[in-house]
Parts: sequence; C-alpha cells; structure tokens
Amino acid sequence: MAKLSDTQLILLSTAAQRDDGAAVLPERMNRGSAMRAATSLVARKFMRELRAKPGMPVWRIDENERPLSLVIMKAGREAIGVEAAEDAVSARVSGVKIGDKSFDRNAAHAFPDNAPRPGSKQALLVAMLSKPKGATLGQLVEATGWLPHTTRAALTGLRKRGFAIERAADDKLGSVYRIVVERTQAAA
Repeated sequence: MAKLSDTQLILLSTAAQRDDGAAVLPERMNRGSAMRAATSLVARKFMRELRAKPGMPVWRIDENERPLSLVIMKAGREAIGVEAAEDAVSARVSGVKIGDKSFDRNAAHAFPDNAPRPGSKQALLVAMLSKPKGATLGQLVEATGWLPHTTRAALTGLRKRGFAIERAADDKLGSVYRIVVERTQAAA
C-alpha cells in the first residue's frame, strides 16, 4: 500500500465510493490542503482531472473557465485496497450495461486485432457503438468530453482500424452510429 496522508486517503476513498469515481470536497476539509493533496495524487497518477460532465461534482475551474472533476484511477483504487472498477465506471458514465454481450471487450472474434486499449476513451466509444441501438454524436460527446469534431475524427480513426461503423438516420435522434459486427469480422 502506498504511503498516503489522511487527506489523500479521504479524497481517494470518497471518490471510490461514488459511481462516477469523482472526488467531492468534504464539508469540514480545508480547501487549500485538499488542493495540495489532489495535486500530489494527480502527479502520482492516482487521480486525474477531466472536464466535468453533467451531474458530476466540480472540483475546480480551470484557466479557461471550464469546470473540472477529480476522478480516481485504477492505481488510486489499488493504493487504497479497493478493487479496480474502471470498466464499471466507464460503463456507468456511458450508459452501457456490463452484462450486455455488446460490451464484451474480451471477445476477440468481434473486433479487429488492433482494438483500442481497454479503459481508453476509444474503448468507451467502441462499447457505446456496440450496443444494438448504437449512439448519437451527442451521446458520444457527452461520454468522452470531446468536442463534436474530435469525436467524428475518432470515429474515422476507428474505421481506419477496421471497425465497420454504420450511420443511420433516426427521425427523433438524428444520426445514430453503430458498429456492424458482421462487416467488421469480414474486414479482419
């Protein structure tokens, strides 16, 4: 177990208890001491800052006036002896159910050999696009925190990796993207 201060332990344990893995500043904790502890945890790769998604607690506001959340990482969970639940957190953020057959990242037959690294944002895109209903661009943007043009570029990158991504028009939702497994298997 890594040597951590009481403040660091509190931040990690409160984040590990939340479904989204985001840290919340306890009411009675000194903000300055919490910020120093958080900086140390980020430097040690136990936590990371990312743009706050709707419903996530805001840790701080960056220099561009954007809200940031402080989220626990796998190494942070291991440091406090909590089982890593990176896939579960990613799935809850994206709305993907882990029990879904479409979420099985270990199914080598379903995706090309150069599939994204598990736990990455591209793996999150693959999981969302693998759902039978697929995902809209807005849902992908919300889950990743990327801008729409960056998300479209990531879809292009997945196509170049061998994923067959289909775009279908939906009257209510607009464009819906999904991975077509049969064509992906044929390309592999």
